[in-house]
Amino acid sequence: MKTKIFIMMAFLLIGLSQPMEAWSWMQVNTDGFGYATNLGVFNMAVYNNNLYAVTENPATGVEVWRHNGTNWTQVNNGGFGNANNGLSWWMTVYSTHLYVGTLNPATGAEVWGYNGTTWTQVNTPGFGNANNISASSMAVYNNNLYVGTQNPTTGAEVWRYNGITWTQVSANGFGDPNNLDIWWMAVYNNNLYVGTQNPTTGAEVWRYNGATWAQANTDGFGSANNVAASSMAVYYNNLYVGTQNQTTGLEVWRYDGTAWTQVNTDGLGDTSNRDPWCMAVCDSNLYVGTWNPTRGGEVWRYNGGVWTQANTSGFGDASNDAASSMVVYYNNLYVGTENLTTGGEIWLLPGSISVPTVNEWGVMILAILLGIGSVYKICRKTSDF
Repeated sequence: MKTKIFIMMAFLLIGLSQPMEAWSWMQVNTDGFGYATNLGVFNMAVYNNNLYAVTENPATGVEVWRHNGTNWTQVNNGGFGNANNGLSWWMTVYSTHLYVGTLNPATGAEVWGYNGTTWTQVNTPGFGNANNISASSMAVYNNNLYVGTQNPTTGAEVWRYNGITWTQVSANGFGDPNNLDIWWMAVYNNNLYVGTQNPTTGAEVWRYNGATWAQANTDGFGSANNVAASSMAVYYNNLYVGTQNQTTGLEVWRYDGTAWTQVNTDGLGDTSNRDPWCMAVCDSNLYVGTWNPTRGGEVWRYNGGVWTQANTSGFGDASNDAASSMVVYYNNLYVGTENLTTGGEIWLLPGSISVPTVNEWGVMILAILLGIGSVYKICRKTSDF
């Protein structure tokens, strides 16, 4: 009997010592939400305890879908009533509203606000300039909403919204018209950081303290092949920036407020990983989603030291050529894809159960030992008969 008890205790301890993490991905929408013309899911956000996703739909215009944890419901008219609003790269929550920015090459970018019931356009198209064709990025900083534009004529612009009025707060292209687009924004160390697309001299990262702008990196991080700062995230008190590099593969750079350090091998070991389209922090890890037109978009996990691929390429379908968006919703990681064949998909990675602390381990082991002791006493009494 003693041998059986010790074997049982060993199995219990071994089981508890294994990482308690769920690794299985599951798709949570139908492809393209039932429409193959919804080519991709390019941004997601959490608003009023629901998950929202925006699509690219060149046929009828961008769609916004709401997920309550069970069902998906479309909550806007396609393109907000204008099929030229074919795509949204970004949406975010500011004050009491959800804001969505559109790509509109006809009359200029539009920004729409949603109060949970009604949509209202809050800017003039293109902020008064049709060359501002896209509201490509958004962030909330110092109680204002900031929007970065794509402007292939005179250079990208940054606009600030206080809930009433819009004000341009940057020079066009930060003084360089080759800064065509602002792909991402993030708040780090009480400053606003924005990343540009610059196909001439390489991506630039600019820092704003609420009054003045200063460039925070060297162009392209030293290589003109790093054409865009595609994604950003703050992870363990550092700013991470991913670059598009179609020559040697994407790069991920870490900034501690003073110096930049590349923290990955180019392309994460595969030059087909050309662009890190999105980043998110979940379960104490940094996740990066890639554009990989060869094998399908990949999701990579970084724990501060080691990179590990967290999905099968393309989630098993090479037509999912990019992991195009990420968000954390109820401690789970959601990843949207671009799929030009059957429509964009959304995949869920359930969050892990946190590993117990040393004190928690002690309590559990003591409880196991006390339980085993009780069982042993009962067995001894039984064996005495």
